[in-house]
Amino acid sequence: MRVLDITGPIRTGMWSYGDPLPSVEVEPIASLEAEGWKGHRLSLHTLAGTYIETADHLFADREQIADVPVNRFVNRAVVAQLKDKQPLEPITAAELIEATGADIRPGDALLVATGWERYWDDPRFITECPFFLPEAMEWVVSQNFSLLGLDIPCVQDPRNDDGVLNRLFFAEDRLLLAPLISLRGVGKGIFTLISLPLNIPGVCGTPCRAILIDQFSENMK
Repeated sequence: MRVLDITGPIRTGMWSYGDPLPSVEVEPIASLEAEGWKGHRLSLHTLAGTYIETADHLFADREQIADVPVNRFVNRAVVAQLKDKQPLEPITAAELIEATGADIRPGDALLVATGWERYWDDPRFITECPFFLPEAMEWVVSQNFSLLGLDIPCVQDPRNDDGVLNRLFFAEDRLLLAPLISLRGVGKGIFTLISLPLNIPGVCGTPCRAILIDQFSENMK
C-alpha cells in the first residue's frame, strides 16, 4: 500500500490570489537558544496552499467547514490524467470524459491532473493557469461528484473570473480541494482520498493535508 502526499507547501512569500487576502508568512518567534523551545507565527487565510472549502464560500447560510461530517473528507477518488496544459489553455469536457472512463460512481471525488504544479513557485501560477470551459464544469456537475480536486488554482479563466463556474459547482454543496501537487506521480486508477481541514468553526474552508492511498476500501467510508 502506498500513501501519497498531494499537498502543496505553505511558506513565506508564496503565490497569492491577491487583495483582500494577506500575504502568507511563516515566522520563527521562539528559539532553542533564547527560550529553550521552538515556535512559529503563522499568518494564513482560508485559501492558503492546498485548501478545502464548502459552498459557504459563495452562498449565504450554507454549511461551514466545521459543520461537515468528518467521513465526507474520506472519499473514493478517480484521478483524471490530462495532457500537460500550457498557460491559459482550456480544459474540455471531452478530455475529462476520456481520462475518467467508466470508473466513476456518483459521490466519488474527481482529481484532475494537468501538470500545472510545475508553476507552483512561478508568478504565472495564478495569472496564467489553465481553466475549465463551461461545458467541462457542466459535465462535472452532471456526474454528481462529491468533491473536485485540482492541480490548478482556479476553475475559471483568470482573465475573466466572474465566479459563474464556481457557483455552478457549489450550488449542490460539493467540496472543492485545490491546488494539489504530485498528481502526476500517482498515475491513473481508483484511490482513497483523505483531505482533512483544520477544525475552525465559522469559516468556509481551511488549508488541509491531502493524501491518497493507492487502494480503495469500502470500510473507510
